[in-house]
Amino acid sequence: MSFLPMSRGAARPPAAAPSAVDRIYTSVADAIISGTLAASSLITEGEIAEALSTSRTPVREAFLELQAHGLLTLFPKKGAVVTALGDTETAELLQVRVMLENTAVTLLSERPDDIPGVDAELQDLIRVQSDAALAGDLLTFARADHRFHARIVDETHNRVIDGIYTRLGPRLERLVHRAALRDPRNLDRLVAEHRILAHHLRGGDTLAYEVALRQHVEDGHHAQLAP
Repeated sequence: MSFLPMSRGAARPPAAAPSAVDRIYTSVADAIISGTLAASSLITEGEIAEALSTSRTPVREAFLELQAHGLLTLFPKKGAVVTALGDTETAELLQVRVMLENTAVTLLSERPDDIPGVDAELQDLIRVQSDAALAGDLLTFARADHRFHARIVDETHNRVIDGIYTRLGPRLERLVHRAALRDPRNLDRLVAEHRILAHHLRGGDTLAYEVALRQHVEDGHHAQLAP
């Protein structure tokens, strides 16, 4: 069993000195998000411990976190199965993302002095995503895509929402990676649509942002969102 090399833009933000659990989580999450570990694959603590040259204890802890983030389903004494993303779950994930993001944009529009700083960070993320698209680095592309939307959701300044969105992060990255892999044309289109979203946010046009976001999600994932 092979895993993608760990990157700085890991699904779980690394500490200054990543623990064994951090490293295992990142390696397995990378493999699931990228599709190296396909949906419905069965993996065991022993297999992962051997592949990553570690003991089973940190693997067990990493598996629990992967389950909490919706990437694995654990079966005691048997192993873990990589979750599948069906149409219903995809639509539900995206509905939550749209709802939280639109709330954040509305709140940010009430603090116009904060908008330039947020926009500057979004432009940096767009550049990272554009560079990843040119390099064909779909994992970095998916992470930058999620970070773009997560940065906006941060503007709710609500710790409960932050916790929810953090737990959704790996599954949303997986959706973007799948969309990019399905049709390479999606990379340039998603970047272009991020520029449009940033433009509406910069202008404080919450209605235009909401319309553009809904179109962005539907085009990228072919998901039908409830009105």
